[in-house]
Amino acid sequence: MDLVNELGELALATRLKRLSERLSQDVSKIYGESDADFEAKYYLILELLHREKLLGITEISDSLQLSHPAVVQFVDQLLKRSLIRVSTDKKDARRRLVSLSAGGKKLLQQIAPVLEVIREENRKWINEASHDILEILGELEKALDERSMYQRVKIRLL
Repeated sequence: MDLVNELGELALATRLKRLSERLSQDVSKIYGESDADFEAKYYLILELLHREKLLGITEISDSLQLSHPAVVQFVDQLLKRSLIRVSTDKKDARRRLVSLSAGGKKLLQQIAPVLEVIREENRKWINEASHDILEILGELEKALDERSMYQRVKIRLL
């Protein structure tokens, strides 16, 4: 018995998280078997910094729609691995500015071939389904932007 599948809509968040964890674990195995000392959870921040060059913690948080504490934790971990540099904003000493280090740039170049294969295999896997999950996720996210699940449930319980 798979209670999560059986519960259907009641376990939607758990089912999405479970799928996410399966994908992350598989990708992490690939990185673990490669020469790159890399964890998949760091990719989004590194890619964002590669594209934007220099960002504050809040900007990273907003761009990736991650909590501020989660971004601070990732930044601290990436700093320990020497993949990023952190400096203080000259205009606002409370603001930390984050950029890729030379090591971070090198790592992104090193994993680029792996990322391309992951992209291709994700595309193939998505095409195996009867509907485009990326399109559906976009629609669901837009609907939650318009009215959160909290708002939807709360109004029904009033």
